[in-house]
Amino acid sequence: MSQNLKLKKAVEAILFMVGSPVSLAELSRALEADQEQIGQAIVELQKEFENHGLIITENNESYQMVTSPEVSGVVKNYIQAQLREKLTEAAIETLTIITYRQPVSKTEIEAIRGVNSQYILKLLMQRGLAERVPSQTDARVLLYQTTHELLHHLGIKNLKELPNFEEIKNNMTLSQSQTE
Repeated sequence: MSQNLKLKKAVEAILFMVGSPVSLAELSRALEADQEQIGQAIVELQKEFENHGLIITENNESYQMVTSPEVSGVVKNYIQAQLREKLTEAAIETLTIITYRQPVSKTEIEAIRGVNSQYILKLLMQRGLAERVPSQTDARVLLYQTTHELLHHLGIKNLKELPNFEEIKNNMTLSQSQTE
């Protein structure tokens, strides 16, 4: 494999995986290659991608791999359909814990649920309903909290508009005892 082909593959892989703009200088440092060589590799990749679903854009010597304008609508519709899928009971349970206990650690969530919650947390983050934030007391710990997107889905402006958890719990206990 030629050096130029290796460089093009490396640039393509970095731009694909990073998903945000990468400067020519950053690529040069990461790939230990001359900026001119990387620039030439990018120009060649841009030509190769002209008839693909992805393109490489450039702004102020920074490059990013993005969806081609011709197919961006299709991709947007696909992603929105994925996000509209119903949440499982486990996801709703986890999201409820995060909503009422936030910011909350994965360990606390799993202690309440009694099961590993890694997959569910990943799903909620992918859907933009929960996010990780660093703990203010321990930099080694990541905590979970809800996002503005969740508030939008719930149709509320802030968490103060949520029903009181203790009232919900008491009503559930009362309802369950009445049915027995």
